Amino acid sequence: MKAILNLTKQMTWCEFAGSLFGLIGAFVLARQDQGSEAGFIFFLISNLFFIHFSITNRYFALLAMQIGFTATSLMGIYNGFIL
Repeated sequence: MKAILNLTKQMTWCEFAGSLFGLIGAFVLARQDQGSEAGFIFFLISNLFFIHFSITNRYFALLAMQIGFTATSLMGIYNGFIL
């Protein structure tokens, strides 16, 4: 039982961390000033938290969406920092 509670706490933390990084990314990107492309880095971190969360909890629709969002985050990083 204790292991289940610890896993639940870990996953709740993971879910909130993903949400927090996603919100930070949205605010940074919405500023539309120099350096706002860094929002995509926050989005990528958020994607990784949610991918871990969705795999652990077997939320496959969320996993599919996060894989797609990871692709858009990587495109944003590529366009903002490499091009």
